[in-house]
Amino acid sequence: MLRDAPRLPRPLLLIHGLADTDVPPVNTLRLSAALTAAGRPHELLILPGIGHQPIGSTVTRQLLERQVDFLRRHLGVEPPGPPSRTCA
Repeated sequence: MLRDAPRLPRPLLLIHGLADTDVPPVNTLRLSAALTAAGRPHELLILPGIGHQPIGSTVTRQLLERQVDFLRRHLGVEPPGPPSRTCA
């Protein structure tokens, strides 16, 4: 993946839980450094105390909202407006 960093066409959202026992934080930091060196846009979100699968944790909703916000911004999708109210 590091060698591919200069060729990545879209921005990336890198999320790393520091309590993840499967992937060392240095891997994510190296990818971020490679993307930075290649001038590729990306965002890095570090989650202290969160493991590999944060689903069901206290940050689940915030994490999902952050992902949706990232996708909307980079795919050009407007957030939904307030629900319309129709009177019957």
